[in-house]
Amino acid sequence: MNPRVERGFSLLEAIVALTIFSSASVALYSWYGTIMIGLVRAEERLELTEFSRNVDAYLTTLNLQSESAGVYSANGYSARWQAALLEPKQEGRNLGGQLGYYRLGLYELKVVIVEDSAGKELDTLVTRVVGYEGVRVPVIEMRR
Repeated sequence: MNPRVERGFSLLEAIVALTIFSSASVALYSWYGTIMIGLVRAEERLELTEFSRNVDAYLTTLNLQSESAGVYSANGYSARWQAALLEPKQEGRNLGGQLGYYRLGLYELKVVIVEDSAGKELDTLVTRVVGYEGVRVPVIEMRR
C-alpha cells in the first residue's frame, strides 16, 4: 500500500478560505464607504462654516439704516438677509450723557443660507444688530 501524501489545499478548504476572505472584504469595503460618506459630510460642513464666517464679516460692514435686505453669494452658497427695525431710532449719547454723533436703531437680522446648486435651505440665523447713521459732525476746537 502506498501511503497517501496530501499536497496543497482540498477544494473544500479553498472554498472556505475564499468565503472568509470575501466576507472580510465586504465588511472592509462597507467600513470604507461609511468613512468616505462621513468625510464628505465633514468637508461640506466645513465649507458651510467658512461661508457663514464670510457672511458674518460681510454683514458687519453694512449700515442697516441704509440697506434693509440683500444677498451675499460665494463658493456655491447664497445668504439672503433681511433687517427689520425693532425699536424706534434713538439719539446716541456719550459717556457724559451728552448727545453723540450718531442716531442708533436696533434691528432684527434674519439670514437664510441656501445651497445654490440644489436650492436647498441649509441654515437660518436670527440675531439683533445695532444700525447707525451720522447726524452730527464732530467739532474740533483748535487751541492757539
